Amino acid sequence: MNNGKVNWQGSFVAVITPFHENGDIDERAFCANLSFLVDEGADGVVVSGCTGEAWALTPDERLRLFRLAVDTVGTRATVLAGTGGIGTQAVIDLSIAAKDAGVAGVMVLPPYYAMPGHREIIAHFSAISRAVTYPILLYNIPRRTGVNLTPDILDELANLEWTVAVKESSGDFVQVEETVLRVGDRLNVFTGHSAARGVPSLVMGAKGLVSSLESQIMGREALEMYDLVKRGDLDRARHAQMRTLELDHSLRSIGTFPANLKAAINMLGRRAGVTRPPILPLDAQDEAKVRVVLERMRLMPATV
Repeated sequence: MNNGKVNWQGSFVAVITPFHENGDIDERAFCANLSFLVDEGADGVVVSGCTGEAWALTPDERLRLFRLAVDTVGTRATVLAGTGGIGTQAVIDLSIAAKDAGVAGVMVLPPYYAMPGHREIIAHFSAISRAVTYPILLYNIPRRTGVNLTPDILDELANLEWTVAVKESSGDFVQVEETVLRVGDRLNVFTGHSAARGVPSLVMGAKGLVSSLESQIMGREALEMYDLVKRGDLDRARHAQMRTLELDHSLRSIGTFPANLKAAINMLGRRAGVTRPPILPLDAQDEAKVRVVLERMRLMPATV
């Protein structure tokens, strides 16, 4: 329950993990991307989430990224560590290590693959809250986990001592509204997939956005949606939302995420590197399609 523990709000970004061609993490590119995003207006970053290819990272690599993020932008932005996994004890161990590394909180999704029932879901998050004693952002992304943290489940989880926020990425906008209505007084509600629904979610009471694709390509143009809504400049906010929606719809139809995102960042002159298997980098034909999208939307710098 967020009874004053945190004041997380604004534009957060689920960041990529750049890899060299040999598969090693490109630490300099990772830190440069974080600095770019915070300079462009990001209020927080989420490390080792779906966009960061958490499934392809070892626990030690994830912890290394957490430390790098804290060292790079921890004094200027909120750093959240994605520590989700299948086994409850493994999540606890990584979350405690992340806490010791200095992150502001951890992001935890329901155990995927295990197909937990209602009782197991509550027990999983209860054990993490008791053991870690640090702010937890719940992550609802049923498309990847097979578990939907519906408002009635969140109603129970919101009473745990250290659950303070939720990232609602179910893909159902009505569920975003119902989540705000049901638990918004106890959890800071963030919407995922903000490229499609950031502005309406904020209007309906969400505290913030967790973006991925659009912010790491468009920078400030996407990140300022939160501030535009809060200032009441809805005409500009709607324009920004339509732009992010166009980009998101166009790029997600090319190849596999986040290979399409990384290809776009590379084309913009910043280093995103490649993906780790099983996700493959885009082939030449799909790269050409990405370039067409960036050029059509006038996102390509003239010097690139």
